[in-house]
Amino acid sequence: MAAAERLPVSELHPDLVYTLAAAAPLERAATVLDRLERLERQGGYDVQAAATLGTAATMANAYDRATGFLRHAAAGLRGQCRLGLLAQTLVSLAFSTVHTVDWETGLPAVAEAMRLAEENAQPRWLTGARIAKAQFAALHGDPDTALAVIGEAERQGLSAAHPSNLAFIQITRGLIGLAAGDHAEAFHCVWRVFDPVDPAHHPFLRTIAIAELAEAATGAEQRALAKAPSERLAASAGASGAQLTRINLAFAHALLADDEHAEEHFRAALDLDMSRAPFARARLMLAHGAWPRRRRRVMEARTPLRIARESFASLGVEPWAERACRELRSAGEGGKRRRRTDWDLLSPQELQIAQRAADGLSNKERGQQLYLSPRTIGAHLYRIFPKLGITSRGQLRDELAAN
Repeated sequence: MAAAERLPVSELHPDLVYTLAAAAPLERAATVLDRLERLERQGGYDVQAAATLGTAATMANAYDRATGFLRHAAAGLRGQCRLGLLAQTLVSLAFSTVHTVDWETGLPAVAEAMRLAEENAQPRWLTGARIAKAQFAALHGDPDTALAVIGEAERQGLSAAHPSNLAFIQITRGLIGLAAGDHAEAFHCVWRVFDPVDPAHHPFLRTIAIAELAEAATGAEQRALAKAPSERLAASAGASGAQLTRINLAFAHALLADDEHAEEHFRAALDLDMSRAPFARARLMLAHGAWPRRRRRVMEARTPLRIARESFASLGVEPWAERACRELRSAGEGGKRRRRTDWDLLSPQELQIAQRAADGLSNKERGQQLYLSPRTIGAHLYRIFPKLGITSRGQLRDELAAN
């Protein structure tokens, strides 16, 4: 890293920021984030730089920072017909939006990435897109789709092994287990990321997996097993500036703490800024409410559980919303259910086309952006309008604004 910093380039050069993030994502996270924020404020970076910076942000767990760079890059790469790099960029964008639970950006990115990676014979990025798709399906409460897609990703990943993809597959299986309420299976899958002799072991991605591991650790033996890596990660992360890393570690410490220290760990976690990590915040509020509820302090439990329920409902994260409702019922309060919107009826590609139609683009213009024929675009719109109960593109724009 010292050699990279001595190169005769600006400290804000995208390739240098990328190198620091790739080589030392924990140790140099604060430096990487500082430079990303400065570049974000400065603006004026080109398409290639945006793709490089967005990828650097994902490597440092700065998914909240990555989205802006990656959206800019994806739009520019489409215009330049650089489809290989576009597929890679869309996979990074998909992973970023999973963490922020941004369905309207993430699902179209997944669909487009899968199509492009398959057409251009890019097995690594096809596997990545499938992982993101499975994660979205798990969050939405569709375990059948999630398991089918992660199975495809695993088969592809084993034939074109890449360490981060193997780790992400097990993290995703853990997320699917948590969504289904199968904590034992979730723990078994995620633990593989922490096992040094397992092919899915990944030293850095443990900073992502620790949240799933802590939530899955329901028994005393599992909690004891999870505490050790949690403490080691906290020591190695040090003063990491990556907000998601700090949030995940704080979340894990709160869930794994003994009764004597749990309150202080929950307070420490709640003091963190989670404004750009809504799902992580909602999970923390659910755990914060469930802890006193299990100790029969039901009045104290209700407020964080209400916040969790409403947050999960607004995010459309069905399994966790239902869990918050169950906790509230156990605390003596009825839980409300969110009504699914008409937009939930659209496929990812239909959602992507609808968004562009709402922007006023013609079928030809939309087709050029998505590399689809105007006839295909028209056929999709023919199916989209009845699903949304509308008859015109003007109504489509109004419907999108309302949701």
